[in-house]
Amino acid sequence: MTSNGRRKTKWSKTSSSVDPNTPTSDARNVDLNINLEDDEDLELERPPGRRSEKKEEKAESSSANPDIMKEDFEEMNRRLQDIRDLGHRRLDYARKKRRKQKKIVVIQESRQMEKVIEFLSKPIDHLVGDALILPQMRQQQIREKYGL
Repeated sequence: MTSNGRRKTKWSKTSSSVDPNTPTSDARNVDLNINLEDDEDLELERPPGRRSEKKEEKAESSSANPDIMKEDFEEMNRRLQDIRDLGHRRLDYARKKRRKQKKIVVIQESRQMEKVIEFLSKPIDHLVGDALILPQMRQQQIREKYGL
């Protein structure tokens, strides 16, 4: 920035010459009053841009051939059906896994109950002192847990 608050331009003068006969790359020195012959076709056609080219291709291909549109629709429909089928298979697998887990939990609970019954059926009459207190506390916990 300069001292007066304005930004300096990034463009700089390529030549300090102001003589129009001096060849420079500056477009300000081109004489626009030259008459061109009608025979010469100096206007060159610019290639279409990327986006407009794609739009034209899409417009031509889709509107020109309804069979292509039908095939594309059928392909999308098949893909969506495959995705739906895959989702159903995953859901079925998850349900089977959940049922299997429930069976495992039931088996574990029954094994735990067998251990509890075995512990409760053991005699503790022969124990004395601290050795008697721990089994009695455990029996009390079991009775509270299972409502016995």
